[in-house]
Amino acid sequence: MGLFNNLSALESAGLIQVAKVEPDLEYLFRHSMVQDAAYAALLDSDRKRLHLAVGNAIEQLYPGRKKEFAAILGNHFKLAGEEEHALSYFILAGDEALKVYANAEAELQYRSALELSCCSGLDIAWLYSGLGEALYRQNRFVESADAFQEGIKIYRACGDNDGVARLYARLARVEWYDSKRPKGLQTCLVGMKEVRDAPDSQGKAMLIHETARAYYFNGNSEKALPLCRQALKIAEQLGDTYLQADSMATLGILSGITPEESLEALGKAVDLAEANGYMQVALRAYINLGTMTRTWRGDNETALRCFRRSAELGKLRGVASEEQLGLSSYISCLFAPGRLKEVRAELPNLEKLASQMPNPEPNLVLISYLKAILTIHEGDWDSGLAIFWQILQRYRELKNKESELSVLDELSWMILEKQRWGEPADLVKVEELLNTVLEIVKHKSSKELIWVYPRMAMLKARQGKIEEAEQWLERAQQRMPGSSSIWDERFMQECTMEIDFARRDWDQALSQVEKITRTDARLGFRVNYARSLLSWGDMLIMRGLSGDLETAETLLRQAIEECNAMGIGHYPDIAGAKLEVIGARQHARTLDHEKMTRELKKARRVQESLLPDKPPQLAGWDLTVMLEPAHETSGDFYDFLMLPDGKLGLIIADVTDKGTGAALYMALSRSLWRTFAVNHPEEPQQTLAETNQRIMADTHGGLYITLFYGILEPQEGAFRFCNAGHLPGLLQRAKDGEIEQLKRTGIPLGVLEAAGWSKEGLIMEPGDALVLYTDGITEAQNSAEEFYGLERLLKTLKRAQGKPAVEIRDLILSDLRNWVGQAEQFDDISLMVLVREKK
Repeated sequence: MGLFNNLSALESAGLIQVAKVEPDLEYLFRHSMVQDAAYAALLDSDRKRLHLAVGNAIEQLYPGRKKEFAAILGNHFKLAGEEEHALSYFILAGDEALKVYANAEAELQYRSALELSCCSGLDIAWLYSGLGEALYRQNRFVESADAFQEGIKIYRACGDNDGVARLYARLARVEWYDSKRPKGLQTCLVGMKEVRDAPDSQGKAMLIHETARAYYFNGNSEKALPLCRQALKIAEQLGDTYLQADSMATLGILSGITPEESLEALGKAVDLAEANGYMQVALRAYINLGTMTRTWRGDNETALRCFRRSAELGKLRGVASEEQLGLSSYISCLFAPGRLKEVRAELPNLEKLASQMPNPEPNLVLISYLKAILTIHEGDWDSGLAIFWQILQRYRELKNKESELSVLDELSWMILEKQRWGEPADLVKVEELLNTVLEIVKHKSSKELIWVYPRMAMLKARQGKIEEAEQWLERAQQRMPGSSSIWDERFMQECTMEIDFARRDWDQALSQVEKITRTDARLGFRVNYARSLLSWGDMLIMRGLSGDLETAETLLRQAIEECNAMGIGHYPDIAGAKLEVIGARQHARTLDHEKMTRELKKARRVQESLLPDKPPQLAGWDLTVMLEPAHETSGDFYDFLMLPDGKLGLIIADVTDKGTGAALYMALSRSLWRTFAVNHPEEPQQTLAETNQRIMADTHGGLYITLFYGILEPQEGAFRFCNAGHLPGLLQRAKDGEIEQLKRTGIPLGVLEAAGWSKEGLIMEPGDALVLYTDGITEAQNSAEEFYGLERLLKTLKRAQGKPAVEIRDLILSDLRNWVGQAEQFDDISLMVLVREKK
């Protein structure tokens, strides 16, 4: 009876079934118990013979697919008693599984090989090497370290120094991922001593490089640099691209190299690792490239992309500790631009990764660190500080010096920040923290800790010890690396500002804070930017010159707006308190009206002559406007300008301050706007940019102007506009009565020289109404000092739906006057209404 007849009989009996036909015919037992019973019925000799026959048949039938069938062949030859033959296939199967990150499968194959009695010598060492790698990738660090140590013993016994050095390097890397950084350095030093007289090899170069890494992460970058260069040189001589990429990934973060060399080395490391599929090296290189790009260039967005790619590579490798490293770096980078929602969304993913690790404690501490930063950003400073103190103690217990120093940095800054805004703070405790860092600097001279010197200068300035503060600032300047980072420069500016602030040298302090604010705005670091606006406004309040309070009010309101948009807490409360101070001072100020009346009346006549007598008449459009000054002269103005192709430019604006200064500023601003609007009839943002540059160049009075500038194309109903710090325009749609708020597209004119504005656009349909106004309407107060407010204005506009422009205007003014009653008007009132007539 032939094979196929036998198979048909077994299939008919219900013992086996066809599993697949293509590419080869394959049968399976219907139940594992049938297979076990059939196998148990065989004699041992028959079993071995059949296993050998199967193994030989697979080899003969599929000579080009031995890697694919290696695990099966290893098992058949093992059961056939052909252990040496089985050993070669188990090793091949384990190596192939490791290549594709099938880590559990690799572990199984290596352990199967180690069970064979014929396994000895270098084969055992190789198997322990692969087993250690497979275990490491499964985050089983202790077992991985044990496997590498066994491999080291066998390589040592066989006199294979290259293997000894290679496994010492891998062992130290595992200890680094297990948060045992001092132990990792000790492992490297023991290995280096053991192979110091051995000739250069791949393994020795790996160990030299790992020693460089260990020195760096234990706070000694000076010793790391020459070792890293040595390892890179050997790798280049050997043509080892893996080690070249790994060494350059480390070289790029070390002190003692220029920013150009740093970024070039890291860029090459990324390219080389990606091109050759070195995923572990690539994920390291991406993290370091992100870190140094952010350090040298302040490029947060590129850093975020690098960190995200690193986390992706860790996930592809199936190594939670590697994915966690990339993801935690990514989350840390989200704070500067104020992306707190994303931080909250990503933290659970980080916690999930920590749960997959055999020793999650170090990673849970890191997560607590990130949560403490989030807590502080959300406004609960005291709770965040309490968490930081706990984390500091835990890092000291873990002997994680690098992370301990990061916490000391955060703690010292946070306590000083509380003190800056008048909250209780223990400056003695700050000095103790900084002295701890100075002791480390004294013994290790680490340039990564340069921040401690300006921080100490800041502390002394807060304590009123100006001379000591200047001495610490001088030390910082002396120790500053030749190529300082954007952060070093910003830190020195802030420190200088603190000393000027302590001296009450307002001009110098304000000059520094303005530079810092511009830097933060340029880099897109919104949290720092909001805080800088707050500091700037606070200093202006303290100086208290003419115009300071108004500028401070704008800065503080912008700080609040930025913080609220990001979900930043506490700073808005501080800014709100400062605004109350401004309000009290402004209310207390009085003008000598009798002395100024004549001049103000003259100024008013001149000012009124600058305003259009009546709005232009446009077919299909209904346009009206009014301006009601609160005093003899007005800081408000409006204007219309016919532009090419029948377009109409229209503007409503509000100059800070009152009196003749505001009137002159208004006249200048109006003239500049009209000039540049003609030059840019389709680009309102360019008109504002050039107007702002001329204002900044020609004036130095500390005034600024908010305005809403739009360009109307009457035929199409297209309307392009810019809102420079002005109140939102209100667009009421005829189809449903809904009111859209056309919010700011940039800051007021006259604040920052390099400011820019974005342009928005919309279509006004027949029946739609656009209402533009100044804060004299929304901030009008009744006798109870309650504001009229935007909400009441919106309700009034709802009632006016579908009415002509003049009726809308009059309904708003009527409702406003009823609200104000007999209360004094403190601000100018301007109102413009544009309606597209229904066909």
